[in-house]
Amino acid sequence: MVHADLVITNGKVATVDKEFQFKEAIAVKNGWIIDVGSREEIKPYIGENTKVIDLKGKVILPAANDAHMHAVHTGLKLKEGIIDAGGAEIASIKDIQGKVEQAVQQAGPNKWVYGLGFMDFMLQECIEEKRGINRWDLDKVSPDNPVMLNDFGLHTLVVNSKALELAGLDKNYQEIPPEKGLIERDPNTGELTGRFVEWSAQNLITRHCPVMNDEELIACIIRVQKALNKEGITSHTDIVGLGGNHLFLGAWGERVIHLYEKLARDKKLTARVSINLFPALDGIQSYDMIMKGLEETNLPDFKDKNWVKAEAVKIFGDGGTWLRKTDDYEIDCGRSVFPGKTDEEQAEEIEKTIVELHKKGWQIGIHALGGMTIDTAVKAFIKAQQMYPRLAPRHFIIHGDDLTIENIDDMAKYSIGVSPQPIAANIIAGLNASKVTVKDELFHWQEYMNKGVTVAGGSDASCFSFNWREGVQFAVTRTTKMGDKVRPDLSMSLEDAIRMYTIEGAKQEHMEAVRGSIEVNKVADFQVLDKDIFTIPFHEIGEIQVVMTICDGKVVYEA
Repeated sequence: MVHADLVITNGKVATVDKEFQFKEAIAVKNGWIIDVGSREEIKPYIGENTKVIDLKGKVILPAANDAHMHAVHTGLKLKEGIIDAGGAEIASIKDIQGKVEQAVQQAGPNKWVYGLGFMDFMLQECIEEKRGINRWDLDKVSPDNPVMLNDFGLHTLVVNSKALELAGLDKNYQEIPPEKGLIERDPNTGELTGRFVEWSAQNLITRHCPVMNDEELIACIIRVQKALNKEGITSHTDIVGLGGNHLFLGAWGERVIHLYEKLARDKKLTARVSINLFPALDGIQSYDMIMKGLEETNLPDFKDKNWVKAEAVKIFGDGGTWLRKTDDYEIDCGRSVFPGKTDEEQAEEIEKTIVELHKKGWQIGIHALGGMTIDTAVKAFIKAQQMYPRLAPRHFIIHGDDLTIENIDDMAKYSIGVSPQPIAANIIAGLNASKVTVKDELFHWQEYMNKGVTVAGGSDASCFSFNWREGVQFAVTRTTKMGDKVRPDLSMSLEDAIRMYTIEGAKQEHMEAVRGSIEVNKVADFQVLDKDIFTIPFHEIGEIQVVMTICDGKVVYEA
């Protein structure tokens, strides 16, 4: 009998295999599962040097996967000195001003100050005055230090007058085309308000701000992975590449890819990474800039793709929304962030880009909130696969807020997945329900999965929490933190909600053969919970704590 390096016994082992079986014990050798079964079946694997963990009846699950997040940026957010402008204590611009003032004092004279997370729609002054936070608000507490604050969704940046000065921007700066974003101006005076929407517009500022060095970026990686481990997560995505070299102090830049690979080779990662490349030069979402960015991208030679790989490209189809035009709307339905004067021209540009990326062999994930974006992307994915057939590219829609069942039928047929953020829905579903085409059938994830679509749950951190149990709680209760009930009859089964954060994420990343469930010949990545997720009341699932996380057969977190 082979002796295991690690035996985990006396537990409630939720395998999350096809039958969702429960076992009692696991044997691990060299970071891989060599057997799963009853306590008596696994007992012979225990040798003199075997580490034995007695779970004393606790539930053990496959480690969780975060299928959509901005990891290094989240690590930056967790750094001391970075302003959290969206915490629970933030209710007004005055609250943000207090945090900025404190950060300026800590930073020292003339140093850049950075923060993120503000939500205009939650700030008292913005609600009363029907506006967003602007540069004059920041000038009151920081006349000499340049200040940059991103909103909670990251698409909007607000800066103070000192930052505008250092970037050489004033009211005389030319207008930029819509595909580059928006430089907001005061409608009466033409003065810049300090607000910049979308990546290319933000680059006008961020190119003048120092970016993090390699040591600081590595610290962000280690910091975020330790935080993920605390939530039972041992695999995640990150969106980085040439297009992000100057965004968020370099947290979205190409150097991050090489640092991930270095840490993997040095055996310093505690979570596995699937990189979604962000190649759009200057952040501009267009065929030319994406293709040119890919040509200039310099990827490392990945030694072990079980740890780090970069096989997908992320593109942005819309910023806020690009809604289907129906009789229900009297508002602006938005537009794509791709160039084009009409919806048709923008759709053609997206389709051209998707077809070419597919032809080059990439997996594609597209940020798509609105129905028009989703319809365009699904049609383009299908056209690409019909023109250039290949085995299971598994392209996917990121967010997919306005997905229809018709979309899902097409996606199932062509193995197109979706990566929603149930944790975000737990907060904003009640707000979104009346603002999309699908309305009452918003986030019908159970039906998507029933029809055979891969539904891989993520957090979109740093935008939202990566406590995956909160996402499961919303999925099975359809009740938000604010108490809004959003079609509770569309709730998911608990088993499928757990699959969304485990095996479904592995499928999205073409990794279901090696992780995502507790089965023989898969990596030994597990999480142990303090309460039984299968018996606890559904409305308490989000409060469950992880007491131990194991990655590659090694304990990487213990409460």
